Amino acid sequence: MARLLLLVMGILYLGLPGAEALETPHFRFVHDDKSAGMAEQLAKVAEDKRRYVLNLLGIADERVVEVRIAATDSELSEMVGVDGPVKEWIAGLAMSDRNLIVMSNRGTELFSAGDIFVHELGHLYLDTAIGHRRVPRWFHEGFAMLVASEDVARRFKTLLDAAATGSFLDLAALCDSFPTDVPAVHLAYAESMVFLRFLQRRHGVEGLKQLIGQIRNGLPFDLAFAEVYGGPPESLWRSFERTLNPWAGLVGILTSTAVIWVLITLLFIWVYGRKRRRAELRRKAWAVEEELARSTPDDTDVN
Repeated sequence: MARLLLLVMGILYLGLPGAEALETPHFRFVHDDKSAGMAEQLAKVAEDKRRYVLNLLGIADERVVEVRIAATDSELSEMVGVDGPVKEWIAGLAMSDRNLIVMSNRGTELFSAGDIFVHELGHLYLDTAIGHRRVPRWFHEGFAMLVASEDVARRFKTLLDAAATGSFLDLAALCDSFPTDVPAVHLAYAESMVFLRFLQRRHGVEGLKQLIGQIRNGLPFDLAFAEVYGGPPESLWRSFERTLNPWAGLVGILTSTAVIWVLITLLFIWVYGRKRRRAELRRKAWAVEEELARSTPDDTDVN
């Protein structure tokens, strides 16, 4: 029902005054005057980004994808078919069965608008690669973040903080949906992204391609995962979790940008204070020397 509503709202949007379309061989960017610049930027890189994601997946996909760009939060809400504002961390939506991407041109705290486009492409083409079969939400999101140029360090910092407090989310709880509250939702994304990168480091891109190929051939996700990576997802997650100990979390906190700037500021204050103290001692020494010079009798006055 929600997807039907989204389709109806999208059709209505296309009929709004000022809506225009910019086309490339495999994309149609629908925008208004306020998002025209973003549409032009995306159109310049869209075909290259498409080839990158498809090469990573090892598949072909010749369909034309429509990308609707919202210039405001209210437009984004209208496009996704909700009455109120969307969650602040949601800036895009991929509907593979409709060949449709809806996205905001504002970006988020962690994503630029260009990253959002590649992120949604990851969702769209992953569905094609696995034959629209079901996979865990953490895998879908982890792959989409893997192909987007996101700040890995910031996500890793979230994991280190969780390691310091022992507050990891259970991987099994992220199979069907993600939390809807902050900061739990950010931790869910961080776990998904960094876990996929952990698997990629251990088995390379070929391991990911093998997993996707097994799923496309009809093998259930858990069986395909165990065959490629040598164990169930929960077992591999525990291996990954052991690499993140509380001391690593403490290091992450101590090396955060805010703490580093505080330390730099304190160091500056200490150096400045030390220089002032030295200058004050130097002035006092000069004053003493001048006083001694004035109080010493002149040799010419002695008979």
